[in-house]
Amino acid sequence: MTHQYRIIPCPAYDIAGTEEWLSSLAEKGLHLLHDGIFAGIAAFDVGEPQKIKYRLEAAGKNTGILSDDGGEPDPEQVELGKKYSWEYTAKRGDFYIFRTQDPTARELNTDPAVEALALNTVKKRLRDSLITSILLFLVYPILLTRGCLILTAIAMGSAWMFLALLFAVLCIADDIRAVRYLHRIRKSLQENGYYGTASEGGFRYLFRKCIKTVLGIFLVFTLLRAWGVSVTNEQKILLSEYTAPLPFATLTDFAGEGYTDYQETMTGLGMGVTAVEEKTDFLAPRCILYNEHAEMITAWGKRLDGGLYVDYYELQSPALAKLLEGELYRLDRRKKGFEPMTAPDLAADSVIAYHNELHFPTILIRRGNIVLRAYFFQTGPDEPVPFEDWAKIMCDSVSE
Repeated sequence: MTHQYRIIPCPAYDIAGTEEWLSSLAEKGLHLLHDGIFAGIAAFDVGEPQKIKYRLEAAGKNTGILSDDGGEPDPEQVELGKKYSWEYTAKRGDFYIFRTQDPTARELNTDPAVEALALNTVKKRLRDSLITSILLFLVYPILLTRGCLILTAIAMGSAWMFLALLFAVLCIADDIRAVRYLHRIRKSLQENGYYGTASEGGFRYLFRKCIKTVLGIFLVFTLLRAWGVSVTNEQKILLSEYTAPLPFATLTDFAGEGYTDYQETMTGLGMGVTAVEEKTDFLAPRCILYNEHAEMITAWGKRLDGGLYVDYYELQSPALAKLLEGELYRLDRRKKGFEPMTAPDLAADSVIAYHNELHFPTILIRRGNIVLRAYFFQTGPDEPVPFEDWAKIMCDSVSE
């Protein structure tokens, strides 16, 4: 037997639109298969044109596949439908779909008040879904990123962040639209005894559905790719292989001109220990994450052995730089071990000093549209470079 597949042109909660669409296709010889609806696509048998009435019944329970009985209607409800010549055909969303070829068959629901009560149950489930969407797509990401939205956008890509936000807005808007639509239907049933609202289907619905589908697929693949890059350290370059000039000072600048015996250390502990990662983004055209571990003899004859970690950002504007500075500081301030320090007097728009969670002295500098966060630890019997000295070297090396 030949089958055809059609994208359903209206949302699951659009009762009148779905009923009318299925009935019109039956008149063209397309008859919905039993359990023939999945992911917004309906499967049809191709047969003789017939006049068939379809009705959507609000489900009194959760219709998800993980719910009791796989979300199928109770046997008593199916038998009662058969008694009045209605055949259970499929389910979609929070509704069961029945059909009949008998033009004289009585309606499944003859009391608008009872039908309104059933719709109210569906409305409550959709309202819970709306709350879940807001928590999942808005509240939870903000909590997960600790409110550091600019830092997250730069790390993940501001274009990706925008698309993720667009996807969240579309999902939440659809949930709001569903709750409002069912509220109008329920009100019409109570006041007039029939559905008194237009269909929600058509081009606009299909366009929104298409956009959401494409965005969802794109975001999933982007997340998988980002996870793969994170696991393989694909974007990191060994310090010994990095040849581009750096826009900030490094350990050799701390050691002074004439340093000797430079040697990288901790090179066998993984790609992320002594490496550089550089990226670009719309919000921050240049971002550098720099890790250097080395030992050498300074220009004044002392042994310098330690590690320098630098996060460097060139933002689109000084205003964005100020916002990012606040996020970086807020992020570090919430960590255990944080301890404020007296900031040295440096030639910058803003200078913040503190001990980070590892108790290493940290400097956070903002000059114009540039933000730099650096911490430097020294090992060995002495510390040849005082905090004030290396902090000034870092600040002076940053150009607006």
